[in-house]
Amino acid sequence: MTKPFEQLKGGPQTDVHVNRLNLEERMLIRRIKIDQASTVANGPESGRFTAIFYLEGDEYRAAELFVEENRDHLEAIDFSKRNILQTSLPQEIYDWILHHLGERELQKLETVVYEKRQTGVRWIIDRELFEQHPNRRYTTSENQSARIDNISLDELYESFDTEIRVAELDEHDAVSGNVRYILEYYRIFEEFNCDPVSIDNQMAIRKRN
Repeated sequence: MTKPFEQLKGGPQTDVHVNRLNLEERMLIRRIKIDQASTVANGPESGRFTAIFYLEGDEYRAAELFVEENRDHLEAIDFSKRNILQTSLPQEIYDWILHHLGERELQKLETVVYEKRQTGVRWIIDRELFEQHPNRRYTTSENQSARIDNISLDELYESFDTEIRVAELDEHDAVSGNVRYILEYYRIFEEFNCDPVSIDNQMAIRKRN
């Protein structure tokens, strides 16, 4: 194992001598790099971004370091519009950059993804849809996501008694979309002490004592 590769195993780096890596190691290296030609096209606020080297599978920490190194440039970008990061980076890296920058709060669980926007809107989205079809994430018409407005998932959970049923969630004013994904989130997230049950042939969860 070369020294640069050993350093990358410890975490993402801003300066790596790729020519010192052997062929097998190079195949595992990934880089967060913004096309400098694109920064010119997007105006001076885009600036020059510090590139980040990382090992495949370490996207979360790589995005975190990218934000630390480039915060000033990133805070000048309007993320409500299509931007230079979207056109330059893989979707997963872009998602984690928004998370570390505070534009969104992202939590990936086994089968669903929780996302909170700065507006307070929360989404629970089927994980496969989230990762494979990013352009179809934020809609309730796909039947693979639920939207929660003006209330946290904790507050929603506490607003019900011992059992939470699909029909009850469907009737809640703050909830839209496929509410089964909300129940799935409660079921698998360890913070919520509950069990999946079927009540009157309905999907539901029951809180533990």
